[in-house]
Amino acid sequence: MTVFYRKYRPQKFDQIVGQKQIVATLLSQLKSGKIGHGYLFAGPRGTGKTSCARILAKAVNCQGLGSRKLGSSKKTLETKFSEPCNKCDSCLAISAGFHLDLIEIDAASNRGIEEIRDLREKIKLAPVAGKYKVYIIDEAHMLTPEAFNALLKTLEEPPAHAIFILCTTLPAKLPSTIISRLQRFNFARAQASEISQTIQNIAKSEAIKISEGAVLAIVSAADGSFRDAVSILDQLSSVRKTVEAKDVLAIAAISGWDQLYNFVEQLAKNQIKSAVLTIEELSQSGADMSLFAREVILFFEKLLLFKIGIALENFDLDGLQIEKIKNLASEFKSGDLQNLMKLFLIAEGEIKLYPLPQIPLVLAVCKYAGPIDEQMVVDKQPFEAQTETNESQSKVIIQSRKTDEDKMEIKSKKTSKSLVSFEKKWQEFLNKVKPLNAHVVALLRSTRPVAFDGADLTLEVFYRFHKEKLEEPKILTVLGKVMEEVIGSPIKLKFVLATKKSSEPAAVKVSDVVDINQFELEKAVAEIFSKP
Repeated sequence: MTVFYRKYRPQKFDQIVGQKQIVATLLSQLKSGKIGHGYLFAGPRGTGKTSCARILAKAVNCQGLGSRKLGSSKKTLETKFSEPCNKCDSCLAISAGFHLDLIEIDAASNRGIEEIRDLREKIKLAPVAGKYKVYIIDEAHMLTPEAFNALLKTLEEPPAHAIFILCTTLPAKLPSTIISRLQRFNFARAQASEISQTIQNIAKSEAIKISEGAVLAIVSAADGSFRDAVSILDQLSSVRKTVEAKDVLAIAAISGWDQLYNFVEQLAKNQIKSAVLTIEELSQSGADMSLFAREVILFFEKLLLFKIGIALENFDLDGLQIEKIKNLASEFKSGDLQNLMKLFLIAEGEIKLYPLPQIPLVLAVCKYAGPIDEQMVVDKQPFEAQTETNESQSKVIIQSRKTDEDKMEIKSKKTSKSLVSFEKKWQEFLNKVKPLNAHVVALLRSTRPVAFDGADLTLEVFYRFHKEKLEEPKILTVLGKVMEEVIGSPIKLKFVLATKKSSEPAAVKVSDVVDINQFELEKAVAEIFSKP
């Protein structure tokens, strides 16, 4: 029994769905006889790239073309190429997959330079049965750089009887030198209505009863791919002739519309715990978390588009769903929706990096909720006992603090006054150090004066690596001498590592720190000590 995807694969250009502009251009080239030597078919998976390439191979080698009768008259129309007839030996051989002049190469498994060199040798030979030798290189982005270089020579000077068709889902990975020698056609992701119609047509042909909800679920799971949609229907029809939405949800690892709505509603009402539990339940049930993230992002998009005045009737939604989205949109501000879309876009990209795919989504929800109050999650004592304890402790703490404050008050006032006066000298100090070594200044800008009593200066450093560099004897010597020039008296420098980074100065690049010129420092030391 033939699987649906093969059985219902397009065999003519007019059977290709959703690529009208591409089909029109190729047919125009065929009818005019202006066939290119190289094509690039780029686009998402399951949009008809390889099918279109095979149909093009049929058309240029079809034996049923040449002269065709015009209706019942005796006149004939001479055509160079057109739609393949699908009846001649050449068309039938290509459909069956054993035509000698159609060479299909899977670049994922034949990606090396040796395979391309072998291709270059064989391409010189004339076609065996047809007019053209057609090479279809699928997943072309998988070829190695060496293989691309070898292929480039052939694309620059191709034999007249050869046509190359490169198919890829990632055209950005192809070298620009390759792309510039090909005619590029961008295949669009299939529209929901197109996939829906295709599914219904196949179901009717196969006598499968399928509910409207099941069709919508298949469309959602297919994510713009005809192949995925047909494969899901094929899988379901193998065990039942009546397909419901719950059957699709069970095998496609996707979430239903109601589940999506409930999740987004939880975010709207700031029910963070419920939202996290929903993610965990989906993960435990085996749902595809990447697909769930994309569905959530698209849901946010619909809410945002509605808020800016775009009619929801343009989407594949029923009346009840449209009404629910309108009500839910009022719960969000546009800024919140934009923030959520960004968070989930980042999370969707990080899912493949985590061994537990639900973690990025949980983090996205928590980030949206804002900082978690630690007091909310700490086990608390009974109120009465806690009050008594707090009252007794507070008396001791207040007395202790008062004593400490009395001792430190005089010293604190003196230190703060000196520090304020020193801050005026800080920029002058940095300006004098900069000509000696700009990299040391970069380090100093990542510090902060915290104490100065006229003889000792304490600088707070936010990174251990910076502290170690600044405490090197040669650097410390230079800084001490420059500080003495600025203040007018010897100053002892002390560096302390900060305990918190919440209010640290602007970050310093690692390159600014690593490249501290040893010669400059030695020269600076020599100049300072040579002064009278």
